[in-house]
Amino acid sequence: MKIFFAGVAGSAAVVAVCVNVASAKTEGELYDIDILLRQPHPFAGQFVPPPLSTEAAPVQIAPTAPAAAPPPVPTRTEPPPTAEGGGFMGVVSEIRFGALVHDEGPFSRNEEDGFDTNLELLFTPPDFLDVIWSPRPMIGVTANSEGDTNQAYLGLSWEWEFLGDAFAGFSFGAAIHDGRKRTDELDRKELGCRVLFRESINVGYRFFDRHGLMFHLDHISNARLCSSNEGLENFGIRYGYRF
Repeated sequence: MKIFFAGVAGSAAVVAVCVNVASAKTEGELYDIDILLRQPHPFAGQFVPPPLSTEAAPVQIAPTAPAAAPPPVPTRTEPPPTAEGGGFMGVVSEIRFGALVHDEGPFSRNEEDGFDTNLELLFTPPDFLDVIWSPRPMIGVTANSEGDTNQAYLGLSWEWEFLGDAFAGFSFGAAIHDGRKRTDELDRKELGCRVLFRESINVGYRFFDRHGLMFHLDHISNARLCSSNEGLENFGIRYGYRF
């Protein structure tokens, strides 16, 4: 029975303490625990993640191999002109033209008059002429201003350079003419044959590689193969351009 009363007394004491605590006073102020119980839990709010940094991380660019240099573009260089060069269209080596005094020379007397206009083409020497020092094939014409003997010719021309840009050469071939084979005219040559031998010499000087000025002398005759053989010479100045 004593235990029962003791339990009742203890329970009453606990209730009294709780009531006193709920309405307990601090020094000069009432402390209400209900206010504390009604406050939200400090960790009950929604979690806000920290803001992301606005600074973008540096982008790492993988090193690339240097671009290969483009292959060099081949350039075409023109070789300096030579007497045996490629020539124009691989064929014509040189062109020459000039003015000549007609029928004036050391090997025959003068009978015909006027001046001659001369035009000559020299060609690139073919390989088979190497055995005779690579002469250049040539063709040419000589026209007289007074209507006297005109000629067309062809042959081979040899030439050598010396003292730098000076040169000399000679040619040998054949000519066909429209002059007199036999005549009683005192102002016309009696050349004997329609086709004659033709020889010439040239001595000159080249400048700026391609250009040349030369003294020219040519002679036509039949070497006494026909009944008459007066012969005819022309001499003068010519200009040449090498391709």
